[in-house]
Amino acid sequence: MLTRITKIKAGLDSLMAITFVLLFNKMVLGGLAFHEIAGLVIVAPFIVHILLNAEWVKKVTYKLFDRKLPAKTRFGYFLNILLLIAMIFVIVSGILISHVVFPNINIANEPWFKVSHISVSFLTLLLVGLHVGLHWQWVMNVSNPSYSHLAIWTI
Repeated sequence: MLTRITKIKAGLDSLMAITFVLLFNKMVLGGLAFHEIAGLVIVAPFIVHILLNAEWVKKVTYKLFDRKLPAKTRFGYFLNILLLIAMIFVIVSGILISHVVFPNINIANEPWFKVSHISVSFLTLLLVGLHVGLHWQWVMNVSNPSYSHLAIWTI
């Protein structure tokens, strides 16, 4: 049986995944306006996702240099740091090149900066894929609780 918090995490993660994929096509659902608004809106579930997993972050941070910490957990921790940095860059650069939501900022409309925003977005997509892959057993357990007996997730 799934707990309430697990259901919230699963719903939130699904919402973020769908939104994130839609952000890769600036012509979807109204074009650039949707792209910029959804890009800002995804910040809230991203922060909530981190807060809902704060206990894991805290435990792993304390054990980071413990030799008993599994390599998969250590890899996941550093992957999450890279993902956090990439997301922050994509969000901030998106604001700086905004044409719809923040048209008056206009301080980073250099072509190289737009290319950086796009390039780091694709890197972020790759990191998200690795993040999901690392947690695939959890995804399977949530999508089909009958798999829960297979879960072996250690810190």
